This record gives sequence, structure tokens and C-alpha cells, in this order.
Amino acid sequence: MRRHRSALSVTLCASGLALGVLVAACGQPFAQTSSARTSGSIGAGRSWAFGAPDGITATRTGIWVSDGVTNSVYEFSPSTGGLIRIIAGRRYRFDDPDGIVADRAGIWVASAGDNVVTELSPATGGVIRVASGSRYRFMIPQGIAAAAGRIWVANSDCVTELNAATGALIRVIRGSRYQFSTLFGIAAAGNRVWVPNGNTVTELRASSGSLIRIISGSRYSFDSPDVAAVAGHHVWIGNFSGNSVTELGVSGDMLVHVTRHLPNVPLAIAASASVAWVAMNSGAKGSDTAGPDGSVAELSATTGAIIRVISAARYHVGDPQAVTLAGRHLWIASMNYPGPGGSVTEISAVTGALIRVITAAGQRFTTAAALIAAAGSTRRPRLTS
Repeated sequence: MRRHRSALSVTLCASGLALGVLVAACGQPFAQTSSARTSGSIGAGRSWAFGAPDGITATRTGIWVSDGVTNSVYEFSPSTGGLIRIIAGRRYRFDDPDGIVADRAGIWVASAGDNVVTELSPATGGVIRVASGSRYRFMIPQGIAAAAGRIWVANSDCVTELNAATGALIRVIRGSRYQFSTLFGIAAAGNRVWVPNGNTVTELRASSGSLIRIISGSRYSFDSPDVAAVAGHHVWIGNFSGNSVTELGVSGDMLVHVTRHLPNVPLAIAASASVAWVAMNSGAKGSDTAGPDGSVAELSATTGAIIRVISAARYHVGDPQAVTLAGRHLWIASMNYPGPGGSVTEISAVTGALIRVITAAGQRFTTAAALIAAAGSTRRPRLTS
């Protein structure tokens, strides 16, 4: 179970209260609003609903969402937001599926409850393989990353490296010199892997698993860092207890910026070469329970300044667990808004404009204006120069 999961939403969803039906889709909120096509049924009379979206990743043809309550993976169309398929069943070994990542050949899902990693076919959603057993040393696997033909899995006290082409175990990285302790997030690019843990970040060499350095010290302002993203020349580290994000240079341990005084607690990060998007929740700090509050901040890679903040009420972002970039679109998986069951929100990564919301709040067609009115908010996102 994720550190950030809301105990309240888990209780409600497990009791069946979340199993309403489905999707609200919206037009642009700052220009002319128009309704977009929604979907949420599979054939005549068959409906679906989220339980608690935990992870999200994107391919050219699909947006993939893991759900730790329904033990499913949902695939949506990037162009329409329509449901393509629901992937569930014993053969997938999903038990609290959490981290999810796409590489060139597969969709990899880490299940924290059953200590397995499942690879899916991007074309069919079928099982390619399931990695399980003591040799992998999976223990509550949650963070997962893909780079250079490798899959990296963050466990409680070690990192497992797999061959992305074959699923074969390459190595398990563990030992006191790595200073691993209660791992949640991991990021990889090229020949580098970054693992936030404790009040440090461990940097590994991807080709050998060897330790490059332990990044630590007061100047980095690490405060329970546990999520990470890498893009371009920058590595972004979210500080769970510090309401801050530390930006590092990819080469060496160079400190670029520390963005302090974020409005909420960083729970997930997605990044491009020029910006980072930080999903946050105000109720999660120091607790496993979270309220329905949440927001997403866009940060400048050049200055570390907050460009804009996307609010919960306007965009149906509450207890956001994961965020991913797909071209010029940002997709956010949230567990607890507007009610039990959660939602997936799509916005423009260029303007921050709302595109659509996929939710289990009940099947309906709506416009952005109607969505905003229902949420009881007419405020625009706060802009900070």
C-alpha cells in the first residue's frame, strides 16, 4: 500500500461505495467551453468505475492507470479519453498495483501487495510475463522506472534491476553503503539512476549497479525525499516532509534550485526539459490519511519558480498519486476527488487549461463550466511569476 494512500478512500472503496459509473469530460475552461465525448461502459449495460487510481504512464496509443483497490489497470485513449480496456484477473497477479511505467516493448506494473512485477502488452493488454519469487527480493515494490533497456524497481530496502527485453533478473542492489531505507520513488535516464530515501539521494551507475555517490547535506534541503523525476539536464526530488522540491543537475551532484513553500506536500513529479509538474496533497503530511485537497504546481527548470498552480476544485484533483506527460498533455491520477473512486484529469501542459476529467462520480456529459459550478469554485489557478 502506498505511503500516500488515503485510508478513508480505501475504506469507502473497499465497502463498495465507490462503484458508481464513470466519466466527465470537459472543454477548455478559459476559452469557449464545449463538451467532449465521454465513455465508461463496455458493451450494452456493462459499466466500470475506479477504486483508487495509484499510478499512471503513457504510450503513443494509450494512457495506462493502475488501481490499487480494484486491482486493475485501465487503458484510455489519449485523443478522446475513452476507455479502451480494463485489465484484471488472476493471471495478472495484481494485488495493490501501484507503480507503472512504459518502455518500448511493454507496460510494467509493480504490485505492492503480492510482491510481483507484471509486464503487459501495449497492443493487447495481455500478460507478457510475471516476475516473482525470492530471488527478485521484491518487498512492497512501488517505484518503477525504465531506461536504457532496463527496468528499475524500488523496494523497501533494495533496488531490483530487470532486463526490459527478456524480464530476466540482472541484479539486486542492496547493502549498507547504498543507505537505502524505505524506498518509494526512483528515476532513471541514460546510465544513471537516482533513488531518494531517508534524507539523501543515492545515485547509481545503471550499467553496473555500482554506487556513484550519496547526495546529502543541508544545502540540498532534503526532508524525507521520496519521489523523483528526470528530464533534460535536471533531476527533480520531491521532499515529502518539507513542502519543497530540490532540483539537481544530471551530471554530478550540482544543486540547481530548491523550490520552497509549496502549497501542499509533493506526492509525484513529471518533468520535461523546461518544466516540472508536481502533484501535491495538503492532508498527507506525516500521515497515511489524506483529505480531498490537492493541487498540481508547474515549476520552471530555469529558475525553480512556480509558474502556476492547478487547484483541486476546478480540475478534480484530490489526493493525486501520480502524474505523467504525454506530448503536450499532462495526465493526473487522483484517489479522492470528487468522492470515493478517484479520477484522472487531463490538462494542457502548455497552457494549464483543462481538457477533460474521467471520474467515477456518475455517468454524465458536462462542460467545463458545469464542472466548475458543481465543484463550487469559480477561481482560476493562482499564477506566480
